[in-house]
Amino acid sequence: MADAPEIVLNRALAQLLHDRGLAVYQPTGTLPERGIRTDGVMPTTVDEFTLLTPLRPLPEGRADMTYRTQVYTRRKGSVLIARNWAADLRAVLDQKEYTPAVLGISWAFEFSGDDHEPDSQGRSAAVATYYFRGRRP
Repeated sequence: MADAPEIVLNRALAQLLHDRGLAVYQPTGTLPERGIRTDGVMPTTVDEFTLLTPLRPLPEGRADMTYRTQVYTRRKGSVLIARNWAADLRAVLDQKEYTPAVLGISWAFEFSGDDHEPDSQGRSAAVATYYFRGRRP
């Protein structure tokens, strides 16, 4: 059985973030520092990590689909570090055409975002939801 489109999208996003130096994508094996997961829960064993959570796609007519992904990243240090990472992510994804190059994606944009002050272990966080206008599979 083929993977769901939102899983295909998250894998492509993980590879894109890896290629741009925003995260370390390692689909199998141990979780590296600055790693990224495409589903599951945020690990507690590393301080800097990114989690991509697929959200249910929204159909647009008979041929199009809006795919959605929530990006949550945790970074060691002040909230400014997490905000800077979110700004780097925005430079890669927000208001971009054909990014990533899967599922007939024609346009990507940031729908919402927020950041969080450091937790008791000194890790701040940023979260953003991105929309990707694409084609139905």
